Amino acid sequence: MKKFASLIVSLALLAFIPGCKDNSRPADLPEDMSPCKITITQEGQPLGQATVQLVYDTKVKYTTSGTTDDAGVATMMTYGYAGAQQGTAKVVVTKMVTEGGSEGEDGKAGELGEDFYVVDAKYGKPETTDLTITIGKENVAETFEVGPAVHEKAK
Repeated sequence: MKKFASLIVSLALLAFIPGCKDNSRPADLPEDMSPCKITITQEGQPLGQATVQLVYDTKVKYTTSGTTDDAGVATMMTYGYAGAQQGTAKVVVTKMVTEGGSEGEDGKAGELGEDFYVVDAKYGKPETTDLTITIGKENVAETFEVGPAVHEKAK
């Protein structure tokens, strides 16, 4: 079930990638977005394949998010366009891994693995994360540490 939910979320995110929609920029998308790269480290090392989302203090229409690369760097995107809306935001970081499972014979489905979070749950919610960022007019490049790795079974 968790993999199905992850698939649905992934498909929803794909809808925001340019090329999957018409390329006309929404009229109400802020023109003054700033380039923004956020680096996430865990125990001092880059954390790849983590999801980073900005949750603004003020109401915004479009979500700003990104996924870290192997160097731990996420280029923030707003509605499929590079950049972050200006303002102060909470930085929400999550990463889930699947362990176990197997491939079945002759291409048939095998056993499903189990999903685990590897980033402390406090960073996964805007109410509990202590990570904040202020986006101004200039390029923004910030690094955030998410502490020791955890191994918490996904619910």
